[in-house]
Amino acid sequence: LAAVSHELRTPLNAILGFADILMTEVDGPLSTEACEEVEQIRGSGKHLLDLINDILEFSALESGQLKLTRSRVDLAAVAWEVVREAAGIVGARPVLVRIEGEAGVFARADQRRVRQVLTNLVGNAIKFTQRGEVVVDVGRDGRYARVSVRDTGPGISPQERAVIFEEYKQTKEERARRRGTGLGLAIARRLVLMHGGKIDVESEVGLGSTFKVLLPVWDDARDREKKA
Repeated sequence: LAAVSHELRTPLNAILGFADILMTEVDGPLSTEACEEVEQIRGSGKHLLDLINDILEFSALESGQLKLTRSRVDLAAVAWEVVREAAGIVGARPVLVRIEGEAGVFARADQRRVRQVLTNLVGNAIKFTQRGEVVVDVGRDGRYARVSVRDTGPGISPQERAVIFEEYKQTKEERARRRGTGLGLAIARRLVLMHGGKIDVESEVGLGSTFKVLLPVWDDARDREKKA
């Protein structure tokens, strides 16, 4: 599966690259209709690339090939990066994306994977929130470093909450849109568990959702000693 996915990515990257070149109009101006059509190619290609990346990620997790590189991770700094990048996908909707909580909260984690998990959660929250806000909250919860993503979206039913972290499971809205592999949250859950952490969701239909991730907190004395 991983080998096939790699083969699929090669021509797809070429498609996306040439679509980007067309959008720059370096080879000549495009009509408004042509611009819209090229943008559709880019959008569909990017979506397909995301699906392939999910499959690659999941196959690496299944085979045990994915390894963590743990270090001292500043959760607030990672959150700022994710929010800054994700704010652009809000578009014209009246949705505020913001951060609250504590500074100086450090997790013993793989920074790239923490960012991946948070990007998934924030992206999902923005996707399903039509108005209101998406809030990333950083803090400490006992011996864990905590980062939560809270939204004012449609909420998730108890039946869907029970299976939302399982492979190939999607909410009713995702199924209606026919988007995604149903692997995003399953991958996030596996990555959090690999860290020795926890992930869960609290939600009520009509009142939004909160996804909470707990990661082992960085202990200066203990973790420096381990690295030494």
